[in-house]
Amino acid sequence: MRKSILIFMFLTVLVGSALAQPCNNNHLTNADFTLNLTNWTQYGTVTSAMVLPTSNGCLANFLALPATTNSNTGIEQVVVMKQDTCYDLCYCYEFPPMGAIFNSRLVFAGITSGVTVSQLLSGSFTPAQAQIFDQITASSAIPATINCTSTFQATGNFTSFVVVNETIGVVGTDVRVDNICLASRNPCPIDPCDSLVANFTYAVAGNTANFTDLSTGPSGSSFSWSWDFGDPPSGPNNISALQNPSHTYPGPGIYFVCLYLSSISSDGLTACMDTFCLDVVIPGTVGLEEAESGSLIMMPNPANDHLQFKGTAKVVRLSLFSSFGQLIFESAVENNAINLPATLATGVYNAVIQTDKGTLNRKLMIR
Repeated sequence: MRKSILIFMFLTVLVGSALAQPCNNNHLTNADFTLNLTNWTQYGTVTSAMVLPTSNGCLANFLALPATTNSNTGIEQVVVMKQDTCYDLCYCYEFPPMGAIFNSRLVFAGITSGVTVSQLLSGSFTPAQAQIFDQITASSAIPATINCTSTFQATGNFTSFVVVNETIGVVGTDVRVDNICLASRNPCPIDPCDSLVANFTYAVAGNTANFTDLSTGPSGSSFSWSWDFGDPPSGPNNISALQNPSHTYPGPGIYFVCLYLSSISSDGLTACMDTFCLDVVIPGTVGLEEAESGSLIMMPNPANDHLQFKGTAKVVRLSLFSSFGQLIFESAVENNAINLPATLATGVYNAVIQTDKGTLNRKLMIR
């Protein structure tokens, strides 16, 4: 998965009577709360979100999300957000003092119908079901502050925008919010990390694989390489920081090799990362597992929306498990090909492949 990490943050504290105004093309109809909660409904376990008709810096007629023990207060507004469309989010918020100790989290997110507040706050959702746009956790007071996120891209077709104050533990604080601005950005700004693409090829001599880096990246950036050769028993020899390394395997087989490529811009402000993985085949005498279940190669790997299987075995069923052993996807396979669901999150899965000759275990990367 390609990531862009901006090492700076835009954060402006407003003082005095300066007020943030709703932005142009705001998708939220009364996000300055001058109309109270006309277009909002309750979202969460506590039905006490309210608008206070007072003024405090960039807060005016602001939303108050009261704290409760190990619970949450939230509001929801119907809004159409399209997948892959870019958005900007700005808002004014305040964490008022609440005794000596408190712990609260303010969350802004887009959701599809049916996603509960518990799912949202625990992270139990797919990218197509929900997306947290911004969150702030505090254990001490924060004065009225304007915060703007970096431009982000929607991971799903969301139908609601939600704001939640989660009390973590016994003591929380009544988080205050006002002047929420959710504006679409068209076209999307160019991500400086889009040009970073990890890639490699390899050649085999005996049991040794010689890897050649084919990656490309932003001009003027410095790069670093981190390899995982898919051979854990080799201990420290299973990794390398060289650009074009070699690795000697214990014998014939199929090994799942990953290159983790990183770059830092010349000004030091932008760090990027991309990953590329590949099944590396060390040919030789067919091992016991392959003899029993048939020779098989799964491709492409990394995959996106489909898989094909090539070899002497006929695949009848595919099961994908998370690294924690949770079954994520399971389906019958026809003609040694299968379409993968768009809801699969980026990551590495344990693939259990049932064939007409037995069962094989492979690593599959989704990107």
